[in-house]
Amino acid sequence: MPFLIGTDEAGYGPNLGPLVITATLWELPEDMPPADMWTALQDVVTSKLSRGDRRLHIADSKHVYSSGKSIRNLERGVLACLQQAGDRPSNVRSLGCRLATDAFAADYHAAIGGPGRDELPLPVAATPDDLMQDSRRLSDALQTAGIRFCQARSAILFAPEFNRRVAEHNSKGVVLSTETLRLVREAVDTLQQPQPTGWIVCDKHGGRNRYDDLIADAFDGALVFRGTESGPRSEYRLGNMEFCFRTKAEELLPVAVSSMVAKYTREVVMQQFNAFWQSHVPELKPTKGYPVDAARFWEDIADVCQKLGVDKTDIWRCR
Repeated sequence: MPFLIGTDEAGYGPNLGPLVITATLWELPEDMPPADMWTALQDVVTSKLSRGDRRLHIADSKHVYSSGKSIRNLERGVLACLQQAGDRPSNVRSLGCRLATDAFAADYHAAIGGPGRDELPLPVAATPDDLMQDSRRLSDALQTAGIRFCQARSAILFAPEFNRRVAEHNSKGVVLSTETLRLVREAVDTLQQPQPTGWIVCDKHGGRNRYDDLIADAFDGALVFRGTESGPRSEYRLGNMEFCFRTKAEELLPVAVSSMVAKYTREVVMQQFNAFWQSHVPELKPTKGYPVDAARFWEDIADVCQKLGVDKTDIWRCR
């Protein structure tokens, strides 16, 4: 079966909270182009949810969830997909460890005040009945279509690691690209095929149009053939693998799912982050971590940070 990897990120712009980059790995029937996944799964998923529609809303995460909305639809889609690979996180720590290995736990605990604190249980908005039905219906649809959801994996970079990597590369754009392609390489390696055949589709990384050197670095200096390189899309071939970095990549279902997993992970981490600081600063207004409000939040917690021995660089991302 050919494979398809979709990648996307959440939290590229904020100063507080992690940058989360996610890659999802799928296997498709031989005769199914990636764009046909929507039609194959249309009884269970939709990119445009209407009132009363019980299907899973799978789309660019910004269209599924935003401030003022319930996180329920985002959560339903993410957890239903993760359950196809046997991932059933019970709280934020277990979600992060499933996506980013156990190394996540130390950085996460440092960001929320240490281990032993009350963990935010998952799900936060969907009901167990929702998730059981969603998972079963999605599983049946995937099996009927001959599609396999293999895994979701993430890089979850909290402030200390993010700042170290940005200083190393002098560019947060390079950090985004190298971490994305690291996840792609690790996903390809799990296939255990000498000449894997498939597609890698990534949302474009800012204004970057050239990626061949980054692909080669991720794949041990392998020869990468360049195709189109332009604002809308950049295309490459490495062996039997086709890479595409494009705008509006969430129009493909695997990229949309990656966008949602990254967004959901960041959102629940931020809920835990806000809960920690609200336990020390009564009536503290929560933050999403974006620059203007992050400055307000830091001003509100600065005195407590000094008492707790928390340096600004422990939680503040430099770019």
